[in-house]
Amino acid sequence: MADMKGYDRAEAARFILGKLDVSEFKRLADRLPALVGAAIDADMAYMARAGVIDGDGMMGDQFYDDDDAFEYILDALAGPKKPAEPEMRALSAFVDQYMELQEQYMASADLIDWE
Repeated sequence: MADMKGYDRAEAARFILGKLDVSEFKRLADRLPALVGAAIDADMAYMARAGVIDGDGMMGDQFYDDDDAFEYILDALAGPKKPAEPEMRALSAFVDQYMELQEQYMASADLIDWE
């Protein structure tokens, strides 16, 4: 699976990590770099599975569904053995911020049009 053409993982991770508001998910603070990397992995996997990008990382013929992507990324981060409710709430808050910041990064890198 290829990343979206023009997407720079290291730059995206720095952008996202620099803007996260940890107050919403303090319990995850020590794992944020790993979580951002895992979220990017899950996001790219979602885009490939949903047809948003093709196998070469080029734009596919499908649109990005925020709700579907949120669930996909959250499930990937939670793993097969879902954590307790406080951890799931923290992960949900993290994924919500991650998705907003990922969109901002992609717009700033001219990978998407952002309105």
